[in-house]
Amino acid sequence: MADIYVFMGPPGAGKGSMGELFCGETGVVHVSTGDLLRAEMAAGSELGMQVKELIAKGQLVSDDIVAAMVEKRLGQKDIREHGCLLDGFPRTVPQAEVLDGILSKLGHRMAAVLLIEADEEMLVKRMTSRRMCSNKDCGAIYNILSLPPKTEGICDRCGQKLYQRADDSEETARNRMTVYQKQTAPLIDFYSRKGQLVRTVSDDSGIDACYQRLRRVLHMA
Repeated sequence: MADIYVFMGPPGAGKGSMGELFCGETGVVHVSTGDLLRAEMAAGSELGMQVKELIAKGQLVSDDIVAAMVEKRLGQKDIREHGCLLDGFPRTVPQAEVLDGILSKLGHRMAAVLLIEADEEMLVKRMTSRRMCSNKDCGAIYNILSLPPKTEGICDRCGQKLYQRADDSEETARNRMTVYQKQTAPLIDFYSRKGQLVRTVSDDSGIDACYQRLRRVLHMA
């Protein structure tokens, strides 16, 4: 039986940054549904071909296809041995119900669903201050307010230029908050009723301080 973790929270709350630290410390495998989609398409699998066809038509990938990819990944040896942190799934209550079935089928255990709470105005400011490395192989993410690069506009890791995504505008940030509240926030009640939800807070005290709070609520400290 493997321990499965889910990090939840609004856009910009630090799920990615803290998830990276968590996986690095614990050895838990990071599983991104976005990465799974790309890997299946690159492999030319039956699922990958279905995904390509949907994308070509401009359609969304169905919950059934995403769930099939998640189930396939969670059945692999590295996750059976080390557990995983799910990134991007579940986003809705129906997806959470499907995930319960997958975990039961594979004999895995939901160790914790961590809700990272944060002030909306702070998150909007944080998202509009985000900068991305232009080198896709690097993928480093910075924030010019809380996590700036050593040299303005240049990635610390690879030396390539940083850029601001077009969708990191204030209007887009607030729209993303609205979508989160409508689609994902109901998961809070879902996992609270199951006794699997734990809470932590993300603020402007810095990634190290935020991660130490996460460690305490997950009883890692």
